[in-house]
Amino acid sequence: MNFTDLVFSFCFKHIILPLHPKPMWGRQRVSGRLKQGRRFRMLYSDMRTFYTIALAAVLLTMFGNTASAQRWSISTNMLDYADFLTLNVEGGVSVHRHWSVSVKGRYNPFYFRTDSGGQLQNKTLTVAAGARYWPFFVYSGFYYGTRLQWSRYNSGGIFSPVTEEGDAMGLGLMFGYSLIVTKHINIEFGLGLWGGAAVYRKYSSPVCGKRTGSGVKAFIAPNDIHINLMFNF
Repeated sequence: MNFTDLVFSFCFKHIILPLHPKPMWGRQRVSGRLKQGRRFRMLYSDMRTFYTIALAAVLLTMFGNTASAQRWSISTNMLDYADFLTLNVEGGVSVHRHWSVSVKGRYNPFYFRTDSGGQLQNKTLTVAAGARYWPFFVYSGFYYGTRLQWSRYNSGGIFSPVTEEGDAMGLGLMFGYSLIVTKHINIEFGLGLWGGAAVYRKYSSPVCGKRTGSGVKAFIAPNDIHINLMFNF
């Protein structure tokens, strides 16, 4: 185990794990209780995946080739924090005066109890990579983009007790506008759609629910509605 693994393990055991008494994913405890060791491994894996994505985005902007023809960016979607405190980070780099590429990660392990004894959750672990076209100049004005995205999700209790979890994979399209605030700070406004296939399971409730269905389905849904705070250099 190298130094990075030791630091991550210490922070995970003494800071992150006490805040998350339950695993992010599961079968809604239909077959019984999960053992502590299994909960630890599942949560550790999900958290490490997200922080690896976040670290990769930061390193992408810090240690890449900083030639004058390239510009780098790191951003976060402020609207995602209103979505049950979804953590998110995106790193990007220009490859042409009209083109940029990026990688993005989203992570939400949280759930919220209601006064009636129910539970609200919109858990997700999402990884996406894509490209944008900028008609005027990279990181300024309007942009159009496409993205390949994978998402593991567990959502329920929001509009009804019905809960759905699964894995989705697909392609997305987006459109937006990047407003230059200062030399290094932009605010982006945009929205998009994505479609693909999902392997899903449905339950009657978020906690101890009975499985009511499963299968594979095609979907088209809104995606990446964002107000991004971006730092570029």
